[in-house]
Amino acid sequence: MSRSSIGRNEEQVATRVCAESELELGEAIKVMVDGVAVALVKDSAGRCFALGDMCSHADISLSDGFVEGDDLECWAHGGRFELATGRARTLPASEPVPVYPLTIVEGDVYVDVTTQVDVSTYA
Repeated sequence: MSRSSIGRNEEQVATRVCAESELELGEAIKVMVDGVAVALVKDSAGRCFALGDMCSHADISLSDGFVEGDDLECWAHGGRFELATGRARTLPASEPVPVYPLTIVEGDVYVDVTTQVDVSTYA
């Protein structure tokens, strides 16, 4: 996987993490971006998301879990996290996981781990 960056503004820099074609519908993969573990997810509708890869309930890799509708489910204890917001939807998870800006440019997926998606607009 080659690394390159694109800048959206002076404060944000996104790093190329893979080709979009490497993401399969309904699957999650783990990538490292500047030392941060990120779960890349393509839901069944083809929408792509980048979430922090560690379950907030237990330090378990979420990318080893299951994509269920709009959620990423931790394989170990069944906690579910909303893909768009990182919000914990089911116990035992009660704290959200970070959601990072993801951009697709000419078939390449870029993630910016220096900032998080503003989820305050989601109800």
